[in-house]
Amino acid sequence: MAFDEGKHPLYPYTEEEKLEIRKQLGMKETTIQDDIDAIMDWFKKQPQLVDAGITRAMVERILIIAKGSLEKTKQRIDALYKHRSLAPELIQNRERELSPLSGDLWSFYRQAAMPKLYKGHRISVIKIDNPDPNSFFVDALFRNTFMLGDIRLQHDYMLGEIWVIDIQHAVIGHLLRLNPIIMHKTAQIFQEGLGLRVTAMHVLNCPSYGQTLMNVMKQFFKPKLLDRTIFHKSLEDLHEYIPKQYLPLDYGGDEPSLKEFKEMYEKEFKTERTKRFLVQCSKLISNESKRPGQIYEEQMTGSFKKLDLD
Repeated sequence: MAFDEGKHPLYPYTEEEKLEIRKQLGMKETTIQDDIDAIMDWFKKQPQLVDAGITRAMVERILIIAKGSLEKTKQRIDALYKHRSLAPELIQNRERELSPLSGDLWSFYRQAAMPKLYKGHRISVIKIDNPDPNSFFVDALFRNTFMLGDIRLQHDYMLGEIWVIDIQHAVIGHLLRLNPIIMHKTAQIFQEGLGLRVTAMHVLNCPSYGQTLMNVMKQFFKPKLLDRTIFHKSLEDLHEYIPKQYLPLDYGGDEPSLKEFKEMYEKEFKTERTKRFLVQCSKLISNESKRPGQIYEEQMTGSFKKLDLD
């Protein structure tokens, strides 16, 4: 199947899984198409959005995330485009990032979404791979995440996310290099825009400053996500929550290793069709100067000027 026609090889799902996800949400094919029609019609009437464009596939994915609610889907789309427009350093200028001269996109960390859905959820693994904090750039991490996310928003199908985060090689220096403005913008795109349902966040190899890390995360992410954080002392403990067949080889699983996933992503990002697609997606932003009424302005509170590590 061609890249632009439906499923993507990096994020497969079966027709049975798709139907089960719809069933769990109480959504029927005829109703879904009618809802997409209504949202597409609404989108074309929004002066701040209409020039950016949107696809039916994207609308359906956001509709699924919103559990079939038309109003929530409209709110999420509007917020997603708005917050993407306010984060050009994360969303735009992809021609430069995808050029042959840009270097290794995953030079200091590993990132992968598992091919098999687990109870309708996509498991994503992130591992800080380089212990040198000077190699760590949080803006690069989230730029890559949003590029992969754009592919998934067009092609993936899931109920929600399960995150596995390995911070074995992270030191306090990595924490000090977190940019509060980048963190704030990222949280807005994830929480206010996409509204992703993260049912669990599993943390491996947590260092002694784990509580400090949680205090930092509380400044940006909603309590619901942090309440779903589970710290693991061993792989055996993790396997009690996620069966081995849904994890990469690095964690005793049956899926490819994180190194192999990195190679797959690098190969995909070098194809012309993916480059074109990701550059096109970078234009999916609102024009806030055309928003009716008061123009939204980003307000950065004092607490975001500097990280609070207490």
